[in-house]
Amino acid sequence: MIYAGCDLGVAAAKVAVIDDKGNLVFDIVSYKSPTPQAAVDAVVNALAKAGLSDRKIDRCLSTGLGGKVVPYSDGVVPDAICLSRAVRELNPGVRTIIDIGGQSTEAFSIDGKGGVGESAVTDMCVAGMGMFIEVIASALEMPLDELIRASLGSKNPLPIANQCVVFAESEVISLTNEGCDKFDIFAGVASAVAAKIAGLVRRIDVIEEVALVGGVAKNGIVVRDLEEKLGLRLASLNGVDPQVLGACGAALVAREGCDLRSETISMILAERFYGRRKQ
Repeated sequence: MIYAGCDLGVAAAKVAVIDDKGNLVFDIVSYKSPTPQAAVDAVVNALAKAGLSDRKIDRCLSTGLGGKVVPYSDGVVPDAICLSRAVRELNPGVRTIIDIGGQSTEAFSIDGKGGVGESAVTDMCVAGMGMFIEVIASALEMPLDELIRASLGSKNPLPIANQCVVFAESEVISLTNEGCDKFDIFAGVASAVAAKIAGLVRRIDVIEEVALVGGVAKNGIVVRDLEEKLGLRLASLNGVDPQVLGACGAALVAREGCDLRSETISMILAERFYGRRKQ
């Protein structure tokens, strides 16, 4: 039996595939807007990586912003359920999850069985989210990965006064034109993002261990500064790419045979989580 999970987010399609032996393989396809074709491309790539190109998927569940448009999905599962399932598989000791996506940030607690408890979410402003960082990287005219690596060594991070992405971008361009070091600028931006995330996390009771997931979890400066602001070390997820955990969780739920094709069941699951959200 072959199981898959697809997380169609704001900037990338993430697909995880579980083969007959329980091995997990994933793929990420970036794009400018969520499309069914991106989900197809990602699953084709993942099946090829797993050596399963000649096999069909027996069951797939989807999640994320574009979960409903994944053409091969058998049902949609809320993000938090997928994330808690994946994190519980990788590190059962985690009790708080911070998910930083392209256009939303959320923090929620989970119990020992993966049940979702208290939560807080923001999706009204991109400050503290992946899109904010992407816009600044574009303004600095450097690939994001290179900026992160080089800015980790910054000794003089420059504070950014604006949280609105439009004004922050203008401020960054002005600082660059004034001759400020772009790595100091980016380090200041990353620190501001970490502060924004920490503020959201403090709206719930933080129970250790704490895991950071989503694409921003691959930003070493944000991770370092967030740990400092929260006064803790973020939990290990055994080296799995934090950006694919939603897809991994969806694949695990699919393997476990939960029948989420019923709209009624999906609605119950969504209300169980979203009903406890703090805006």
